[in-house]
Amino acid sequence: MPWVRLHACRGYRDVPWIIRQTGAQVTINLVPTLIEQIENYAAADGKGEDLHQQFAERAPDTLNAAERKWLLGNFFHGHPGSFRWFPAWGALRQRLGGADGGRAATDQDILDVQVWSQLAWFGFSAVADWPELAALRRKGAGFTADEKRHVMDIQRQILRGLRAQYRDLPELSASPACHPILPLLVDTAHAQRCMPGLPDPGFVYPEDARWQLREGRRAVGAWAGAGITGLWPSEGSVSPEVLELAAEAGFGWLATDQDIWERSARQGRAGAGGGAAFRGSWQAGGMRVLFRDRGLSDRIGFVYGGWEGGAAAADLLARLPEGPALLALDGENPWEGYADAGEAFLRAFLTRAPLHTCAAQAAEAPAGTIRRIHTGSWIRADFGIWIGQEEDRRAWSLLAAARAAWAAAGRPEAARASMMAAEGSDWFWWFGDDFSTPFALEFDRLFRLHLIAVYERSGLPVPEALHCPIKRQQLIGAAPTGPVGGPVGGPGTWAEYARSGWVDLRSSAMAPLPGMPERLRYGWRGEEAVCWVEGGDAGTGEGGGLAEGWRLEGPDGQSAALAGGRGSVRGGQALSVVLVGPQGHRLPADGRLWLDAERPVIVDAQLGPIPAGGR
Repeated sequence: MPWVRLHACRGYRDVPWIIRQTGAQVTINLVPTLIEQIENYAAADGKGEDLHQQFAERAPDTLNAAERKWLLGNFFHGHPGSFRWFPAWGALRQRLGGADGGRAATDQDILDVQVWSQLAWFGFSAVADWPELAALRRKGAGFTADEKRHVMDIQRQILRGLRAQYRDLPELSASPACHPILPLLVDTAHAQRCMPGLPDPGFVYPEDARWQLREGRRAVGAWAGAGITGLWPSEGSVSPEVLELAAEAGFGWLATDQDIWERSARQGRAGAGGGAAFRGSWQAGGMRVLFRDRGLSDRIGFVYGGWEGGAAAADLLARLPEGPALLALDGENPWEGYADAGEAFLRAFLTRAPLHTCAAQAAEAPAGTIRRIHTGSWIRADFGIWIGQEEDRRAWSLLAAARAAWAAAGRPEAARASMMAAEGSDWFWWFGDDFSTPFALEFDRLFRLHLIAVYERSGLPVPEALHCPIKRQQLIGAAPTGPVGGPVGGPGTWAEYARSGWVDLRSSAMAPLPGMPERLRYGWRGEEAVCWVEGGDAGTGEGGGLAEGWRLEGPDGQSAALAGGRGSVRGGQALSVVLVGPQGHRLPADGRLWLDAERPVIVDAQLGPIPAGGR
């Protein structure tokens, strides 16, 4: 996925760049796993390349029909506003982004899409340092291969120079190494403090929270060459135990949300009252805690993007209280919604606001004492997104089992990286129905691959459950209404189509893949099951072809090449199948399709058939 690379060309570079220009006294927080990805891209060995990057660099005339279709389906990304701010980019999407765009696209169209999909992401600092980017935006179309190579080379220069942008800034803080929800690592039962009655998956490893904190502080300090005293706990997630572990790890202050303050047991200093009482820093054991002003912070993230930058800055300045207020927000996401990547707003606000770092505020006299901090996050002051649904808790149970197995094996160092990575928060972000992404099944698969690596690198057998998806698979399809006929490799007939069952393969794939078929049709001719596919390189309509190299795997090791998009296996009146592509891609990504006279479902090796509407 391309998001670290593209954000590096915008917010990851713009924010430290403009802080240097304005001299603003602010704090930037860094996450070690982000640093790791940036360094992978910056390396000269190409290991950091993502699939989108590889497709952007391909010459258009080397892309087959399926690859061109995939490119046009996946390259019109970014904030919707970018297609208004850059009319030539919007015109390309209008002309080529539909179902028939791939057929209409010329090689020059593909080249223009490749260039614009990168060009639209550059922030104001890149345009200032490479003015030719602005000239290319004005040109708008008819880009050359040399111009594309230059754009991609600028990206590489940005990624290789990003570390230097974070040297000698006013203050850096750190998040835990792999961005876990720390209170849940300490004990998932502690979620019941803010979510009474929640079932407990049984993960209790405070020593892992301790490692994540220590390694986070070490890694950020080593990368940026700075002393780290401040902590942004992942998703603002805190608990009394986390405060103790953070102090033990050498942090002097941490920040979280005002919702946490409102639910904490506290004692304010004389005269501190009213709705603004959470402001300033608070003493909590050996830590100073700062609480984010949610209203002011969210105006930057969700309100001002559509405003003129100077007017937005003036509005925010007028809203600032007389006393201290912590403005804390995602460092990259807001600026996607600003037409100029936030330059006018940031320049006006950073030069006019009376700013100081979190460390400077933490050094001031405390506003009061937190006797017992609330256990929760900056989202609803609970952990519902990460443990509130059955899918979340199933993932936590698998994580707990792997962690126990690793401990029993003596915690071999070879397995540590995958064990700690699997504790990260974003796997759980995509389980359940809180949020959706086309890559949800890919996140599911990657999470389980980390756990599989823990077992393999510990010399242990891999549990069968880890080969089964956690994510509920919303399978779309229908059963056959009668027998199908005709030769297996020959053209289909209208009657065959009318009686066949079908499965929407896109609803069961791990993510859209170049050349993948879009629909499987199936039915029976006596004891022989006949299957054929549509979409991808198959085209549409009766008897279309199939992307070269795909095959049908049936039960008991049966395998059939899909000649002309059609093949057959024997399986009575019900069978399980999977489509396997030339690069080893599987449809569905996990499990198998169970085809019978009632309705198609996905077979989960652990739980049996999964109904289309969920388990």
